[in-house]
Formats: sequence, structure tokens, C-alpha cells
Amino acid sequence: VGKPSSFFDQKTTTAIFSVAYGILRRLNICYRTFSLKHNEENK
Repeated sequence: VGKPSSFFDQKTTTAIFSVAYGILRRLNICYRTFSLKHNEENK
């Protein structure tokens, strides 16, 4: 069958990291927008 680690080849690792990076960016943008709105309301 081959090594189990062959499942996590370069393409799979790159895909996982790109997806995770996209999710983190989206969360970061949402968090910034939320905190900006929150700060405006507190003024």
C-alpha cells in the first residue's frame, strides 16, 4: 500500500495550509470589523 505519510504529500499539505490561512484571514477581518463597530458605539 505504501507509507501512511504518503497521504500527506506536498499538495495535500499546501491545500490544508491555504484553506486554514483563508479561514484565519476571514476570522481576522470579521474580528476587526466587529471591534471597530464596538469601539464606535462606546464613544
